Amino acid sequence: MKKIILVFLFSFLFSCEGSDIYRGKWKALDKEENKLEIEFFPKKMTLLDSLGKSINYDYTQNSIESDDSIKTYGITLSDGRIYQIYFPKKDCSIGLILDENDNQIFTLSRDAYVDFDEIYKLY
Repeated sequence: MKKIILVFLFSFLFSCEGSDIYRGKWKALDKEENKLEIEFFPKKMTLLDSLGKSINYDYTQNSIESDDSIKTYGITLSDGRIYQIYFPKKDCSIGLILDENDNQIFTLSRDAYVDFDEIYKLY
């Protein structure tokens, strides 16, 4: 019985960490096409703007969904903001970050800065 409880607690603790799918460095564009870099760590994310200013946020992952091969990860920042990270069908090297009202916040790409129109063509 103790083993079952330990396994449950262990899996619960790690479920709050960010997924391996989006961990790492991303090139990002906001709605005004300002270039940023975002790096996701297990429980923290860092935004680096084009002037070299860095901002860190703690976050927890609160959901994972897959619908018609579109993967969606929900995260909550330590200040209470809620975001969804969307990846198009069969390609987790580009994506979108939307707020809780489905407003576009950032495009994401592992390799290059990609605008919103390029990403929407893949959905």
